[in-house]
Amino acid sequence: MYEFIENRNRKSINNFIFLLLVFTFGVNPLAYSYGGNDSIPRKLFLSVNVQQGSLLKTHSVYIANNYYIGLDIRLGIQTDESHKNIFDSSYRYPKYGLGYSIGNMNDIILGDESNEGFGKPMVLYAFFSSPAYRGNWFLMNYDFGAGIAYRFKNYDPEIRPNNVLIGTKGNGYISVGVDGQWELPYHSTLGIGVTFKHFSNGSFQKPNNGINLLMGTLTYQWGAYNNREKGYSRIPVELIQPTFEWYVYWGNAVRMLDTDFDKDKPKDSKRWYSTTISTAALIQTSFRRKFGLGLDFFYFDWGHYVINYRNRTNNLESVKTKITDNMAAGIYLTHEAGYRKLWAITDVGFYLNDRVGDVPISPWIYERVGIRYRPTDRYFVGLNLKAHLVKADYLELVVGYSLVKNKGVSLK
Repeated sequence: MYEFIENRNRKSINNFIFLLLVFTFGVNPLAYSYGGNDSIPRKLFLSVNVQQGSLLKTHSVYIANNYYIGLDIRLGIQTDESHKNIFDSSYRYPKYGLGYSIGNMNDIILGDESNEGFGKPMVLYAFFSSPAYRGNWFLMNYDFGAGIAYRFKNYDPEIRPNNVLIGTKGNGYISVGVDGQWELPYHSTLGIGVTFKHFSNGSFQKPNNGINLLMGTLTYQWGAYNNREKGYSRIPVELIQPTFEWYVYWGNAVRMLDTDFDKDKPKDSKRWYSTTISTAALIQTSFRRKFGLGLDFFYFDWGHYVINYRNRTNNLESVKTKITDNMAAGIYLTHEAGYRKLWAITDVGFYLNDRVGDVPISPWIYERVGIRYRPTDRYFVGLNLKAHLVKADYLELVVGYSLVKNKGVSLK
């Protein structure tokens, strides 16, 4: 061990120290080694993020106490100009990797102070962080994360009747944040920012209004590279000719209705099926952006049930239902942002006819966010979260195919 250290220069000693730190967190970076004399890859970094915030009130339940604190650990890769990748240059050389978050939600209490909090959930997620501005020593970043969370104290009609936000112990996780980072001498950076976190099971188990948190963050990052050793010069890119794409996809989901339909036994309520056929025409204006207009056709098998349930509630006779009671159509604006073969989706849609929903007055506007993976230029698979004014409608798996796709923009 002593001979190892003595035979290394200052840079290698720093690498060795970082290797010990990474092993402390149970990760073996040697699996990612580029080879050569360095024991770990030059692009690897480790960051620790401290968070403090509170629940955003998106429901009618009284909040007796509202305090969240969390710790976030990330292991990732900082891209640079060494590979001359057009996507990296276009995003001002982003960083990406895996993160693990631990949070204390026991101090967020709904109802009076005798109720329980939400537990101490843990989150495993992937992240992507890109500079909106990159200066000589200061960066302004926007950040996205998505993953799975577990260990929630979920709704229970006897123990936690006020917890109308989360119906399951395990949930999906999405985060969006912005931060400013200052480069310190040699290998470190220090950052401060704001992050929004959302937890939901996509209405798979009701109640599920979702947990929305807003928090401040303080981040310390240590890299295996010296800050001045990385190159971030922009690669000259010729303007591409706008290319046209027309795709169709099929989405499938299951969900519960609101607990108003079965207040006493929400866990025993039926799960209903929904399917979507969607088609859209898009123009790709750059290596990483597409804009377009789409048309949705929805089928949901709860329409007949909801209509007759409402009639019984209002002491009305059951009516003869039609197949169209279970159907709806919508038109939507879509935007896609891509990094190599991964694309983030954002849609805003408007129903063209009255949709039978599980609330007395169904909304006319819907939103959809998701991610897609394109193994080829034509085929894609993905996961969408459809919502109405931030309240989850359902989580759907999609498979799709591009009927028309002009060549000229590589997805590699």
